[in-house]
Amino acid sequence: MKKTAKQRALHRLKIIHGHLNKIEQMVEEDRYCVDVITQSLAVQSSLKSLNKLLLEKHISTCVIDQVKQGNSKKIVDELIKLYELEARS
Repeated sequence: MKKTAKQRALHRLKIIHGHLNKIEQMVEEDRYCVDVITQSLAVQSSLKSLNKLLLEKHISTCVIDQVKQGNSKKIVDELIKLYELEARS
């Protein structure tokens, strides 16, 4: 049985949450900085994967529905805003 996008997103969030807890523990234990940074970078990569999953779902559902309803400008504005937010990170 194939997992829905929602199930996959929730699964990834649980994994990310676990990694964040581990990073917090590492900082509290004064672990080696490079090890903490490595874990932090892994979380950032996981968040990017989550964002990709959410964006794919958004485009395949919400965007298509909005275009069918004639709301193309709204979609273009949303996607430009997301692009700008990503460019700042």
